[in-house]
Amino acid sequence: MEDRLREALAEAGAAVDQSALRPLRVPERRRFRMDYRLVTAVVAVAVAGSAVAVLTGGGAEGGRDQLTAASVFSRADADVTVFLCTATAPKETGCTAAAGPEQRRMIERVLREQQPQIAASQWVSQATAYDDFRERYAGNQALLDAVRPADLPPSYQVKLRQGADRRQVTSAFLKVGGVSAVIDHAESADAMAAAQKGQKTDVNVFLCTAGTSLPACAPKPGSGKKGVAATADQVKAIQQTIQQMPEVKDVVFEDQAAAYENFKQAFKDNKALVEATRVQDMPQSFRIRLKSDAPAWALVDKLKRQPGVAQVVSHWCIDERAALHADFGLYLPDRTVCPGGA
Repeated sequence: MEDRLREALAEAGAAVDQSALRPLRVPERRRFRMDYRLVTAVVAVAVAGSAVAVLTGGGAEGGRDQLTAASVFSRADADVTVFLCTATAPKETGCTAAAGPEQRRMIERVLREQQPQIAASQWVSQATAYDDFRERYAGNQALLDAVRPADLPPSYQVKLRQGADRRQVTSAFLKVGGVSAVIDHAESADAMAAAQKGQKTDVNVFLCTAGTSLPACAPKPGSGKKGVAATADQVKAIQQTIQQMPEVKDVVFEDQAAAYENFKQAFKDNKALVEATRVQDMPQSFRIRLKSDAPAWALVDKLKRQPGVAQVVSHWCIDERAALHADFGLYLPDRTVCPGGA
């Protein structure tokens, strides 16, 4: 089954226009502190009576005018962020090496070429980004331990003029080498809001099915043998565990038949994937809604250790991954983002 699904997904993926894909963005953004000591130069270009400020560091083009406080804007006011490649960037970014002075010069050239669209821009170093990252995630020690200063990409933050062609601006930066991601914050926020609107649960607990290759379902840990389905007693025990958790608002059990119908509806435009999937391939699951502001990570950590549980998916964790990518240019797996491996 898993081979058929992989083939179907590969076929579906071949039809995706990758240029249309945009990283997701959570709607609310924290304020950003600019470290004035890390700004080394500024280029000011007058356009129609106003200035486009380009903050640059060592090796990039620019004058030597001193930056003034009026030139700095907060992260929350940035419309577009251009993240640069780092030496530790994962393969998902397409980066093969850290962006160097030549790539910086090319990006700043684009900033000048896009003067009619850009009101202001500023440079954010790795050190400044790392300080803000540590402040934002001070309560997630596992995440702080997993991310090093060298992992945070430097970036250019851009404020657009009213009526600017956002797609033209982002496309121009995407053509430059040394760029790992270009985030249009308004578009990403809209995409995330739409995803959250259709999200009916906070945590999904998927149960083991016969023949699965997921390690949690193996007859013996580390045996490498195909998995076995969750037993009736295990399903009952998992349900009781969930119902006793104080974080849970309500829970719904979804059997294989219901899961298959929902799957067909969700992927109705992907005929190859639907045809490759059978009812018995679908896992049973518990769909959980949490009480307002209840933390998900402790619940996830406990449930993923229950016998018969194949995988636990936290939508909170998915949202956090999207925020880390949009705000800091980081590509991180769930086990790194979420305490307890959510």
